[in-house]
Amino acid sequence: MKGRSSLINIIKFAGAYIAFIIGSGFATGQEIMQFFTSNGLWSIGSIIISLILFTYFGSTIMGSGYDHRNIKQHSAYKYFCGKSLGQFYEIFIPILLFASVVIMISGAGATLKEYYGLNYYIGCGMMAILVLIAYIFGLNSLINIVGIIGPVIVFFSMIVGFIILFQNIDGLKNINYIMQHIEIPKAGGGWIRSGIIYASYNLVGGVMFFTTLGKSAETRKEAVYGGIIGSIVIMSVILVMNLALLSKVDSIYKLSIPTLYFAKSISPLLGKIFSVILLCGIFSTAAPNFWTVCTRISKEDGKNSNLIAVLVAILAFFGGLLPFEMLVGKIYPYEGFLGIILFICMLGKQVSKKII
Repeated sequence: MKGRSSLINIIKFAGAYIAFIIGSGFATGQEIMQFFTSNGLWSIGSIIISLILFTYFGSTIMGSGYDHRNIKQHSAYKYFCGKSLGQFYEIFIPILLFASVVIMISGAGATLKEYYGLNYYIGCGMMAILVLIAYIFGLNSLINIVGIIGPVIVFFSMIVGFIILFQNIDGLKNINYIMQHIEIPKAGGGWIRSGIIYASYNLVGGVMFFTTLGKSAETRKEAVYGGIIGSIVIMSVILVMNLALLSKVDSIYKLSIPTLYFAKSISPLLGKIFSVILLCGIFSTAAPNFWTVCTRISKEDGKNSNLIAVLVAILAFFGGLLPFEMLVGKIYPYEGFLGIILFICMLGKQVSKKII
């Protein structure tokens, strides 16, 4: 019923929001390790910063999508940043999102190789085909699928994180000493900058998808609450996983997929389940990113849209053959700096709206 908020819809939107953010970098633990764990116990401060930014800007983007739901050609980037800068974002962000799809495909190849011993190229190819199929099925089906995947990933990640943390809680006592004798790549730099960049790079690339989510809401409350709840849940999971990583950092800092190592160490069965969950997490970010890239080139129902999607999938497959850890560390920080500029523009827009 129009005008009435549905708890089920709020959960669905929060789930889709979470699923978009949880990709190969997050689900493998590589992203959390490079942005947060690399800063030791100061990573808790980074997580708090990211939580604040995610909650405010994520809900703002979702709410803006709902507010402009009747404007067919609404551009969130132009609305927040102005015509010229907004045009730059509309052109450049899809390029970065394509790079993100490449990272997801690389993550799938690394996961299947590390756990199942499957040829790396086959793993990359399988994920490229899956995101292509998701695009062909359309946006509504995609939202429903990733809306379910998000909460499932959160549930299993929490279980694995809590078990490892409780089993190795003493490992946190000497963390400052241990961090001085190991070297973890820092994707974001110091702890303050890491917290800002992590939120900014996730949100800047998700503006088109999150705006579309907001447009599909029945009420503004559904859109805004979906962003708020999604932000709180995702950062809570990151906090638990980060502490778990810190508790065994001397054993896992060289691994490509530390979360899978955790799951296997708890139980072989849980390891098998988590490997599937991990692949779902990769898909849940790759598919919306792929959809955004393709719809920027051609309308979803356009004459040549499926052919263009096939070409994009082929290019992403070949890009995904690059090393996974290198892709995470090199691409995400640059996307983060663009997100910071977007945050400044959004704040300026919100202030000007209140003054007027």
